[in-house]
Amino acid sequence: MSQARVLVADDETNVRILCLRALELAGYEPVGVSDGQEAVNRARAEQFDVLVTDISMPHMNGLEALRAIRSLQPDLAGVVMTGFGTLESAIEALRLGASEFVLKPFRPTELGQAVARALAKRDMERENSRLKALIPLFDLSRIFMSSVDLTEIPKHVVRIAREEMQADSASLMLLDEKGELTIHSAEGLPDDVIASTRQRADEGIAGYVLSHREPLVLQGDLKADARFESVYHAENITSAISLPIIHKDKPLGVLNVSKTSGARPFNEADVEFLSVLGSQAAVAIENARLFQETEEAYERLAELDHLKSEFISIAAHELRSPLAVILAYAALLEEEATGPVREHLGQVVQSAMQLKSVIDEMVSLRRIDANDAQVTITALSLEPVLEAVLAELRPLADGKRQTVTVDLPTDLPPVCTDAQVLHLILSSLLSNAVKFTPSEGLIQVSAALRDGRVVIAIRDTGIGIPAEELTRIFQRFYQVEDSLRRKHGGIGLGLAIAREMAELVDGQMSVESEMGRGSTFSLSLPQARPA
Repeated sequence: MSQARVLVADDETNVRILCLRALELAGYEPVGVSDGQEAVNRARAEQFDVLVTDISMPHMNGLEALRAIRSLQPDLAGVVMTGFGTLESAIEALRLGASEFVLKPFRPTELGQAVARALAKRDMERENSRLKALIPLFDLSRIFMSSVDLTEIPKHVVRIAREEMQADSASLMLLDEKGELTIHSAEGLPDDVIASTRQRADEGIAGYVLSHREPLVLQGDLKADARFESVYHAENITSAISLPIIHKDKPLGVLNVSKTSGARPFNEADVEFLSVLGSQAAVAIENARLFQETEEAYERLAELDHLKSEFISIAAHELRSPLAVILAYAALLEEEATGPVREHLGQVVQSAMQLKSVIDEMVSLRRIDANDAQVTITALSLEPVLEAVLAELRPLADGKRQTVTVDLPTDLPPVCTDAQVLHLILSSLLSNAVKFTPSEGLIQVSAALRDGRVVIAIRDTGIGIPAEELTRIFQRFYQVEDSLRRKHGGIGLGLAIAREMAELVDGQMSVESEMGRGSTFSLSLPQARPA
């Protein structure tokens, strides 16, 4: 018998050489290539029995190469090597025909054993493909691939098992959350038996099969079998197979088929067929359970998200009214007060403004997440919106004795945006500048027309942002300072909300910064065209 030819694809030279040497010592004829595309090209010219491939490679990854080569050589066996396997890549590899996984790093003998197992599986598949009874399995595979309904999959399994094995009855028992076996689907059994059957995972024929983890074939007078004499009550059954359903060493249940007297007894081919069916069923059932768990988790998250939104709405409403009163009276008293009292009231106003900013951020975040941010695009003059924002933040800047300058060209055209969105963005950017600029610092606001867009720049002489943090500064809840040691207030939402709001009105935001010298935040908005 000629040596099996193995195509090895791995872009790491040392690993590829190790694989070639290990396969030579194991008695195979290996050929090495450095990437997926080279493997496909080699397979177009030569025949191979096995593809041993890494997943991550340049030009074409291992799974793409496996797909392409199997379209040329359908009987090719696949062995996937990877150092960072995921459930998604494993499912995709199985779907494409890979039969073995080797996790890096591995011993040379492990690779040889994996190839041997892959070849053995391929040979078994070739033999099974000659059996007409396997045709329904391929149809069932398509059903499994497209179905994640845990109530429907057992029905398909039982139907195929009974029809193709010409059994009088078939049933699929699954373990429940209590560790007991119950019948999830059955054909040829009385309804009362289906409804009442419940047994521990260590009792009866099903318990025996599950604990021993191998198929059990019973022939002849089943009542005479001493192992099950006390639990077997069926009449006229002369042949039966019970197969454990196991996925990755995790027992899921038991598949049972039986025949009555006068029917052809089950043979080895029937056991092989049921084993293949059971393997497919195990994967499908586990995938359906994972999908169900994920769906339930998403539903719980959605419910929590709804509760969060409701809490924000209620909290914002309940806080805004008393806060407005506090701000109004504190500002009024501040104007009339003198000396230390005026200074204390100034601190009250500043703290109230900070609390108002937090509430506004929470409400804006809820509106964005709920897609409830209504925008009305109109032509707006920048100057009045900017003046309104500066008027709101003036107490905070004055409290830190900061200088705020504004430089707007007299011929600056209007911008095409939403008034409330523009107010929120400018308020967030200027509030951020005031917060991180030290006392007696300078904040400069300027604007210019560039390529049909109005670019608003807000420069400060604050603490600056480290270069490695610039790409993260617009992330939600992100703050440069450690949460336990930070000196500045806020919850890390202002800049994130500003950018997301800008995107709603075709705006673009960017930042430049130098540690110790300050930062410049830029907002670019479309120029309003003349009517």
